Amino acid sequence: MNQSTNVLLVILCLLGTPFLSADEPAEIDSNRFQQASERTFKAFDPQTEQTWDKPFFFMQLADPQYGMFTGNEGLDQEKALIGQAVEHINRLQPKFVIVCGDLTNATPDQARYEAQVSQYQQDFSKIAPAIPLVCVCGNHDIGNRPTAESIARYNQHFGDDYFSFWVGGVFNVVLNSSLLKDPSGAPERLQQQQSWLEQQLQHPRVKEAKHIFVFLHHPLFLEQEDEPDQYFNIPLVRRTPLLAQLKAANVRAIFAGHYHRNAHGRAGEMEMITTGPVGRPLGKDPSGLRIVRVQETQIQHAYHSLETVPDTIAIP
Repeated sequence: MNQSTNVLLVILCLLGTPFLSADEPAEIDSNRFQQASERTFKAFDPQTEQTWDKPFFFMQLADPQYGMFTGNEGLDQEKALIGQAVEHINRLQPKFVIVCGDLTNATPDQARYEAQVSQYQQDFSKIAPAIPLVCVCGNHDIGNRPTAESIARYNQHFGDDYFSFWVGGVFNVVLNSSLLKDPSGAPERLQQQQSWLEQQLQHPRVKEAKHIFVFLHHPLFLEQEDEPDQYFNIPLVRRTPLLAQLKAANVRAIFAGHYHRNAHGRAGEMEMITTGPVGRPLGKDPSGLRIVRVQETQIQHAYHSLETVPDTIAIP
């Protein structure tokens, strides 16, 4: 580092602003990745966050999927893309950041898994400590047919696989969608999640939330709520009753990834928002992220490539 950089570091430290260049390794704060615990998210105070204060925005990412570009042979492309995303996050200072699954490309039973987890945690540790980072499990994180063992491996690195939390008067639910996609390896885990979800949505305080959001990895559907089963959606046998449950609870929006492209649909008044990848694209949508503005009676959201993320976010 040159003298000017050293001066800048001193100034930033005095201001209490974290600074870490994209080339410097971050010290992994393991506590940051264990905030999802006891079916809640510890970074948010469940009492004070239940009350609406003012409009805010958060940022949704999906599918960093470390190792996908090279078939698990290297991580350089993912590191570069996440470095760009982190710079945008630290500049814009969202209320929180949520990553909707496939944090790694290797699954827990593959040799490169631990190295990819380590790189993910190192790169995402560069997000300013004041910005909570919420992680959601995807099919690569626990396998296409999750088991108690694969879920436990994920829990060791990233905490609970499903949980809920309040932010600014908004109730947020994170689900393990791999159990919804194929529960055959752990049917009891799906039943536990379903029973928990029912209790959450029936809580009297939740009924008073300004909005209810659901976050998961697999979209329940891409465009039509009754579309045929395919790789990228949840089978109708479990999709249909879950959609009915979420509609009855007045869920405002569902946010997902998995598709490596953007998609949008509605089930009644409820939006199904599928966000393109911050990692490797599989369609015309470039690597990017979604910015979601939350107002008292409505939400607005837009996907931005990493090259076109706005300099500032206006919140009315």
